[in-house]
Amino acid sequence: MNKLIFDRTLQDVTLRTQKGLYNVEDIQRINSYIQYISDELNLNLVVSNVSLGERLAKNKMQSIIDIINKIREIWYVANDTPSTPLAMSWNYQKANNIEKILQALYDFVESVKIDKIYSGTFFAGKQIKFRGKSI
Repeated sequence: MNKLIFDRTLQDVTLRTQKGLYNVEDIQRINSYIQYISDELNLNLVVSNVSLGERLAKNKMQSIIDIINKIREIWYVANDTPSTPLAMSWNYQKANNIEKILQALYDFVESVKIDKIYSGTFFAGKQIKFRGKSI
């Protein structure tokens, strides 16, 4: 998956850099993370796709925000994760916050998977040999 972007600055917006212009690729990147997290947590959430030339309307952003809020209600994020922004008066800081939230959710999902592997959860129920004897 493409790396999330949460370091946009006012200068990026002013100079109209790649990070400063919010476009279809940004929404597709966000949607791919949402879909991945939804799939990993068996949430069956459906993202709203956007296509090139389509105007990014408030209802599309609200849909993304609603889905992120659903995930936050049932999953964990660190205390320093930003609040989910409102869809009104969209700006680079809100865009950063959405992607920071998704990064925090993604990191936690991945850490749980690693913890399961490390703790042997994938091998639960199999015989374990202890000092040469099966138990």
